[in-house]
Amino acid sequence: MSESADLDPERFAADDRFVRALLRRFVSDPNAVDDLAQETWMAVLRQAAGGGFLGRAWLSTVARNFALQTLRGDQRRLVREARAAQDGTVEADGEVRCDEELRGRVLAAVEALEDRYREVVRLRYFEDLLPCQIADRMGLPVETVRTRLKRGLAQVRGALTRRR
Repeated sequence: MSESADLDPERFAADDRFVRALLRRFVSDPNAVDDLAQETWMAVLRQAAGGGFLGRAWLSTVARNFALQTLRGDQRRLVREARAAQDGTVEADGEVRCDEELRGRVLAAVEALEDRYREVVRLRYFEDLLPCQIADRMGLPVETVRTRLKRGLAQVRGALTRRR
């Protein structure tokens, strides 16, 4: 495909209408259609930088894949939220109140962590400090704090899952 064909505004407008019509088959929210169309066009730009745009078949596959990924992510989020709702009740202000047994299991799992993980988890979730604030307080790089948070939470999740 020649460079002048890639930059043709009429072709771009027609292809954009094509992409948006395709995305509307999967997603009803106009804002989501806009977001997915933008992701599709970013993929086109990356592909064009690597050797050229492959046509409408490729474009429709990319747009469809972005839409399906979004729908799968939304479905996973709904399942996670449903599980969380089973573990606690939602109060009028939107805060989740967990039962005492679950709270005790979480606290026990946090207490069982190694010191380096327990401290960052405690500062983040019990004192509500941001990772950059924890890093300043502990004299650590922010990425180290984030890594310890990630690993500590994974260990807590694992302990809670094993107890179920």
